[in-house]
Amino acid sequence: MDTAFWITISTIMGLIILSAFFSGSETALTAASRGKLRAQADKGSRAAKRALNITEDNERLIGSVLLAIIWLIFWQHLWQRLFSRDLLAKAALHWQLW
Repeated sequence: MDTAFWITISTIMGLIILSAFFSGSETALTAASRGKLRAQADKGSRAAKRALNITEDNERLIGSVLLAIIWLIFWQHLWQRLFSRDLLAKAALHWQLW
């Protein structure tokens, strides 16, 4: 395998991991109990205070996270179209899949 193959695979996997991070963040923040967050914030938790500030406007939160996910999907698709035209063929030849 050449260097371009591994760069392409690494880039695509990195974008997928970032997308998973944003999806998980959205799920965690929208499912978080505001009462528990407030109790932790009252005890002095900076993370809970930050989470409360972020979740105050749910529409803005969800919109921002979904925009980030769509942006990552766009870049992943663009990367695949521009740099990995022969990727499947190279992999098939290397591992003799066909």
